Amino acid sequence: MKIEIGRLKQEPGAVEAFDFLLSPAGGEEDYVLLTPIHVKGTLTNGGNDFRLAGRLEAKVRLACSRCLSPVEQELAVDVEEDYGYEEFAEVDPFIDLGDIAAQIWLTSIPMQVLCRENCKGLCLQCGKDLNEGDCSCPKEEIDPRLAALKDLFHK
Repeated sequence: MKIEIGRLKQEPGAVEAFDFLLSPAGGEEDYVLLTPIHVKGTLTNGGNDFRLAGRLEAKVRLACSRCLSPVEQELAVDVEEDYGYEEFAEVDPFIDLGDIAAQIWLTSIPMQVLCRENCKGLCLQCGKDLNEGDCSCPKEEIDPRLAALKDLFHK
């Protein structure tokens, strides 16, 4: 969605409201959008800059950081950013809020999510989901950095 900023630049204090749905192109590997991103807010002329204030909301599917199970979450991002007049070309009197919203959205995706607070994760040896039960791997836990010292005690 593009907003014409030529008029806004002429009127300090002028406000332009926006409300649109965004479906960024491209397949993200870290998450799957289950709903389009709802983008709502205002663009205000602050005299020397533009203030973007709003909210982005969508439902996404992410992978649990411990067991890789799918996790569905409602994500909401509050946005409040200032953009100087010089950031926008004089020849193009429009600001593309779709591009800005897509960039903000990408940086707001959580790096780690859990399917539940007490997720046990995957076995480091066989890869079994430990939330479904224990595996048959040996339970002797040795720090790999100290494994060489273990052999000294068996000689």
